[in-house]
Amino acid sequence: MTAEKRPFVLYEYLRFFWQRKWWFLVVPLATIVLTVIAGRLLLQGEKYTGKAVVFTGSIDVKELTDPKNIEAKFPDVKNLDVVVPEEQYVQITVKGDDEQDVSRELKLVVSEYSQELKRHSQERIDVTTKYLHALEKRERALQQKVDYYSEQIQSGRLNPEQLHDISDLLVESENNLTEVMERVNRIRGNLVFYEKPAVLSETVAKSKTYTGQLMAVGLVLGLFLTVVWLVLWKYILDARRYYSS
Repeated sequence: MTAEKRPFVLYEYLRFFWQRKWWFLVVPLATIVLTVIAGRLLLQGEKYTGKAVVFTGSIDVKELTDPKNIEAKFPDVKNLDVVVPEEQYVQITVKGDDEQDVSRELKLVVSEYSQELKRHSQERIDVTTKYLHALEKRERALQQKVDYYSEQIQSGRLNPEQLHDISDLLVESENNLTEVMERVNRIRGNLVFYEKPAVLSETVAKSKTYTGQLMAVGLVLGLFLTVVWLVLWKYILDARRYYSS
């Protein structure tokens, strides 16, 4: 047997494909249907998904921002998932087959969690404000001391020993006053720029089915299998003709 020269092999394959072009319709349609069905079975989950995003603000307490700690506070809520997508943000997800149940459970979690954040936030503000008032009171007392010592020194009625003692007291009071003023300004700034927690969004919608993605995968897979099958078919036909000649 001698090998037959076939300069137009590609043309023969394209012609063979064209004569059986209906395979490019049947096989991809079949794989699309099978892929969607298989995907639905494998990815089968709850019908509804409720999501909420909570801004934690300036709160950095692990007990209130760690996902595991948050989930542990709601043992009765099934399919609860809490993640921290980025700093200062907490995403709460609740899934279920009943839209009203999902909405109710999501509102419960978000309400209790946000109230806890607000309560902690207000306590922190109250404690800081109380501390600020105490510092401001001390600042006024130190300022009075500085003014008094300055007047005594400028009066000219002090002997050298008294002048030395009052000068030392003045320096000490001024240093203490400077330190307290810095702390007062820092705390005032913290209060001004303090970010309070808030609920940014809260929605309930049907869960994602990934139908479009599954159909695309089925289409690509179907076209690939069709090409492989037709190439193999053509190869077998050519081989039979070759060995039968």
